[in-house]
Amino acid sequence: MSIARKVSIALAILFLLVAALIFLALRDNPARVALGAEKTVDTEEGVVQYFLSANTPARHGERVVLLASYARSVSDFNELVEVLNRQGYQTLAMQMRGVGESTLQPIASSLFDYAEDLAAVLDAEGWQEPVVIVGHAYGNRVARSFSSRYPERVKSLILLAAGDSPPPDETRDDISKVVFQLRPDSTRYEALRRAFFAPENMPPEYWLSGWYPMAGMVQAYATANTPLESWTAAGNAPMLVVQPEHDAAASHGASALKARHPDRVTVIPLAGAGHAVLPEKPERVAQIILGHLSAR
Repeated sequence: MSIARKVSIALAILFLLVAALIFLALRDNPARVALGAEKTVDTEEGVVQYFLSANTPARHGERVVLLASYARSVSDFNELVEVLNRQGYQTLAMQMRGVGESTLQPIASSLFDYAEDLAAVLDAEGWQEPVVIVGHAYGNRVARSFSSRYPERVKSLILLAAGDSPPPDETRDDISKVVFQLRPDSTRYEALRRAFFAPENMPPEYWLSGWYPMAGMVQAYATANTPLESWTAAGNAPMLVVQPEHDAAASHGASALKARHPDRVTVIPLAGAGHAVLPEKPERVAQIILGHLSAR
């Protein structure tokens, strides 16, 4: 066999190995099923999936929108949805682009693309009255973007583990280890604990799964491509910010928001929780949210 032929074979094998690694890294690791009636709306840019849930009858006008964290599904809100529904609130949980059945766009040009998806969903349901939006981590960015563009459609924002700046380098590295499935689950699990959970908390199995890498890459591009000053103020909406004690990704998010908007921001510390928040302190988070809703 000639040298040229050997080199060609070696390059072909290398190409296949690289392609296999890329496939493994970028494949979805589907989340558990989200609660509620699954619905979709067609937009000019694709399909947006969302879930409606309410006990019968729901309180008239008591509606809560749920937006999930970076590269994750709204099924992370399942336990909170059950509590809110029992208390008479109707919930609408929107999947970000590339998560579940929501169409993945190769590039979302800005955070406002996600805001427009939410506007399309609310329009499809005929929800014209102002709503309360709960945004977890990345979802807090979409919530503030929506509120900046449509201030008249927002009653208030509840922001869990809110931030508007990149996480520290070591936390960003841990997040990448978790999202891109190139390492053993044991390695990913330890990275998950460091990046998302308080030291005393054990991540549930559905948090080691439930990641959508391509969706996360598009979300990261959208954030980088959106000027901070265009969305961070959230229009004129009141903001309740729940700040976890051990938030490795956004440890100063709440204090920064409070400093910039002291009259509109209320901060509630959450002891014994990290960036994941929802699976760590579900009862306390539900209590905080219900207290906010009942006071409005």
